[in-house]
Amino acid sequence: MSNFDFLKDFDKDLWKIGNRIEKQVNISPSAVKADATPFLERVLTILMEKMSKKFNPRKNYYDQLDSVYREGIITRKYKVDIYDAYQLRNRIHATVDEIEKTEIPTAHQLHKKLFYIAKKLYRDFTSDYDNYKGVPDYRPIEIDTSDDEVELLEIPDFSEIIDIRYDYCVICGEPNHTNYSLCCHKCNRVMDNANNFISIRNTFGKNATFTKEDLIEYGIHEGYANQLISSLVRDNMLRVKGRYISFNNMHMDEYLSKIDKYIAVCELITKFKDDVISPAEIKQSMEYKQGSFRQEPYYQFYKLVNREIVKKFEKYLTQIEDIDKSMEYTTITNKQLHRWYLMHLNDYKKGNADETFVLFNDLLKNEYLDLKRQGINEKQIKKQLNVTDEVYDFWCAIYDDFEDDLSKIKIELISRALIEGKTKSEIIESAGITAREYDDIVKVAKFKNNEFAQLHERELETRKENFTRFLEQNDLERSCELAKITVDDFYVYYDNANRSSDFFKKTTELLMDKYLCKRREGKTRKEAIEIVGLKEAYIDRWLSRSIYNDFKDENLKVTVDLILAGFKDNMPMDEITRISGVDENAIRRFIRSGDRVEIYKPLLDYYEAEILPQKLSDFIDANENKSVRNALESTDLTEEEITHYYELGKAGDERYVEFYEMLLEHKKGTYIHLKRRGKSDRIAIKESCLTKQEYESYRQEMDKTVREIKFTIVIEEVRDKKTSTVAAGRANCSVDEIYEWYFKGKAGDEDYKHFYDLFHAAYVRPNVNTINRHLDYNNESLENILHANKDQITKKDIRIWVEHGLLDNKVLNLNTKKEEDDNDSEFNANEMLREMGVEDYDKIMVRKSSGSSSILANNKEDVEELKKQILKKK
Repeated sequence: MSNFDFLKDFDKDLWKIGNRIEKQVNISPSAVKADATPFLERVLTILMEKMSKKFNPRKNYYDQLDSVYREGIITRKYKVDIYDAYQLRNRIHATVDEIEKTEIPTAHQLHKKLFYIAKKLYRDFTSDYDNYKGVPDYRPIEIDTSDDEVELLEIPDFSEIIDIRYDYCVICGEPNHTNYSLCCHKCNRVMDNANNFISIRNTFGKNATFTKEDLIEYGIHEGYANQLISSLVRDNMLRVKGRYISFNNMHMDEYLSKIDKYIAVCELITKFKDDVISPAEIKQSMEYKQGSFRQEPYYQFYKLVNREIVKKFEKYLTQIEDIDKSMEYTTITNKQLHRWYLMHLNDYKKGNADETFVLFNDLLKNEYLDLKRQGINEKQIKKQLNVTDEVYDFWCAIYDDFEDDLSKIKIELISRALIEGKTKSEIIESAGITAREYDDIVKVAKFKNNEFAQLHERELETRKENFTRFLEQNDLERSCELAKITVDDFYVYYDNANRSSDFFKKTTELLMDKYLCKRREGKTRKEAIEIVGLKEAYIDRWLSRSIYNDFKDENLKVTVDLILAGFKDNMPMDEITRISGVDENAIRRFIRSGDRVEIYKPLLDYYEAEILPQKLSDFIDANENKSVRNALESTDLTEEEITHYYELGKAGDERYVEFYEMLLEHKKGTYIHLKRRGKSDRIAIKESCLTKQEYESYRQEMDKTVREIKFTIVIEEVRDKKTSTVAAGRANCSVDEIYEWYFKGKAGDEDYKHFYDLFHAAYVRPNVNTINRHLDYNNESLENILHANKDQITKKDIRIWVEHGLLDNKVLNLNTKKEEDDNDSEFNANEMLREMGVEDYDKIMVRKSSGSSSILANNKEDVEELKKQILKKK
């Protein structure tokens, strides 16, 4: 019954492939690999049909499998299981070494994976769940060597050698039913035919012609004669023409060479069986080597020799009870020995114990223990003796004292190394064990409180005492070396030590003192830790736990001293932070705390006496040309510090009164500057950093200053013969503001009277007089007056002067009348031109309306054209 029988009614293709795989697991692992591919492709085909798609063997298998998973048809675990099986195929026959060690186990593993993949497929997609509940669990396939014929086709396994014959022909491998020969009837007949052929040819001559009757007369039995002739004709050694027969000498050498090979094989196997030649000698024969390449007629001979070698190994092992010598003499390979072992192991589990197999395990186990007594690592021993995990597990199962003996040997090795004063790492190396094995052995010994546990504890206490003694003069690493412990051992001992023990207290005190000493010398935290050889985590632990407050206080004092020393040595701030191990914010926090925390007071006193004054002065200077942020950055100050010392100066602290006054003046100056540039009050207050109270207190003063600055700019501009518009632009004010100030001063406002006097004298009075002179003497239009004085007077000036009676309003009337005269003049000219019959008058008017203010004055081309037409008309 096959593991895959439940698939018969579900999917016949899977059922057939599964059954074929199961039959080939032991006899043909490579066939399992070959059949696993169509099996897994059929599984994926069924899954893809659920999403109405077809499996494409030309596309990547994983990509198609992943698409099924992403559609939600299968789980991620099922996808991984399928692809693991798909990849496992490549592990069969990957390399020669892998073939020897894992060929059959890998085939078994793949067979098991395929079963569970098929079972889940059946469960998820069968229409009858009750049938699924009846699917049995996986039944492992046992190694089966009952079918010698199939086994001989794939692997050189071992069969029982019968004294008289072999079960299979040494030439062709077919079953041997004879009772007297190494060969089957067919191969024996070929050699008999050859002998008869040679005798007949020697008798009749190579060029003779003969008949059947001649053969009978020669002595060939009548019943055998026809068979002999037919056989030799098939082998192309005889030619028949009618009743006459002749020799085909052309194929003579080839035929005899074939027969010689048959005979050589039989002779070699006979000598080997009778111990005339050794296994090493027969392996050097040409026949054996060609048989290893599956060349006929040597392949069956090659397999037979390998089986005979295994038998000889069993024989010699029983005689001399030495595995290495038996392997050396019989030249049995590790692969052959491994298969032999698995076969007998399988028999043993079935209750068929073989004496040679039991002897082999006894010898190998004892050799394993002997090597372990030499302190060799077990992994190395297993490799040296070819002891697989299966063999080791088998020993643990059948030998009750094996693991105890192994443990005793390890304890003896550790005890000896401890007494010799070796470190833990040296003990592990000399005993050939792992660190985990060492710890487990010690743990079990402590639990049992046996002699080894007491020895280990005494040695440990001695080494710990030595460590603390050496630590007084050396760093941690050197102390460990002298005390014969590793640094890792120390941390284990220290972490597990009782907090009240002398070892813990003294070690802690020494390490703290060493660390603080290096810090006092100016070493950074990292440098001090490296010099002492301590892990940083322990410093953090001491600083975070209340039981170590003395260390925390002393460490803080050292930190403050390092900061103060950095200040006194004019170190850059980044260098101070590096050495002290705290950042700038922490240093500033220490300084601020100096007035209430005694330990920080020296830091505050020095900072305020020696460093701060220069910084505040530098800040004032930097603030003249930089933003507040840039000024703070360049002087290494914070906004909180500036505010703090500014407020102290404001409150009357003599040390900072000057700073307060200078910064306040700077704020006011910034406000005035921004207002002078036309910024709003809100922006000027914000960018000058004035407080609301300061702004209210100094607003009138600052605004007056701004106004006076603008007064000055305006007066300077008009004195420079600039118009009021230009002056207003330079002063960042409007013309209306200028005249507002002017008329306020004229009205007697003391704040503006001086401006009035200057502006009137420099701008209003001279320009009003200029206009009046033009009117009195020339009776010009306003436009002409403005054009003549365009760099000094604006229309807005004239309107304001007229509005406030500084200029006669006839100026405006004159301008209106002039415009009316211009219109009348234009009308009369047009009438005149029409009366004169000028035909292109309309065309000229179009050009006039496009930009000319006067026909006769502004376009010379038009004037010339008019002249020509008038003369022509006359």
